[in-house]
Amino acid sequence: MPLFFSTLSPFTLCVMLGGLILGSLARGYSGFGFSAVLVSSWSLVTDPGKAIAVTVLLEIAASVIQAFSVWKDIPWKRVLLLMGGAIPGMVLGVRVLTSVPVDTLKLGLSIFVLVAALLLFQGWKLKARANDKGTFAVGIVSGITNGAVGMGGLPVALFLTADGDSPTKIRAAVTAYFFLLDMVGLVMFSQAGIVSTESFSMALVAFPVLVIGMVLGTRHFLGATPAGFRRVTLFMLMGIALAGIVRSLLA
Repeated sequence: MPLFFSTLSPFTLCVMLGGLILGSLARGYSGFGFSAVLVSSWSLVTDPGKAIAVTVLLEIAASVIQAFSVWKDIPWKRVLLLMGGAIPGMVLGVRVLTSVPVDTLKLGLSIFVLVAALLLFQGWKLKARANDKGTFAVGIVSGITNGAVGMGGLPVALFLTADGDSPTKIRAAVTAYFFLLDMVGLVMFSQAGIVSTESFSMALVAFPVLVIGMVLGTRHFLGATPAGFRRVTLFMLMGIALAGIVRSLLA
């Protein structure tokens, strides 16, 4: 058990465990939402840097677990275009993470999650299918967001949903994209000192919960309506974001 966990209060541990469970369910069902839920909830009670480091490691594990079930549906051209923009974007994002004060980062993170969740909830759609340049530009935004707050998936999920892709295509695309994005992120975060040995220990402890949550989430994906779970996930994200904003303003 990492020493970090032994220094936390029962309330803090409960918040972190709850965020891990809800994020894992969302990841198994929709392919996205894990980073947003985990980083948002953990940042309420601990350093966002630790949350982002663990998230990157668990996202890689989650993508490997889901790879076999989504492989045939992955739109590789779109995924590679997104990655082409994300790599330079992450360089800038990591600089933001290592230079911006923690309290400012928490507030910005909460506002970002709230805006993205509201847009997704409103069912915002693009007027026309995005071209290659548009997809590349979304990759840049995703890379910056991933490097700064560990939530590169939200811009991509918002983009794919607004672009009219089916739930199956979105799930497959974000699974493949997350794996590539987080492998690059792991290297960059390690070089910046954000991912450490402690991060691997924390991720190892959290891994069994991730697996259980993903299995349950996947079963829900196979047997429930996408709209129902989507609404629950978005309400949950909005609630966490609002809690983070209030906490930052009152601190």
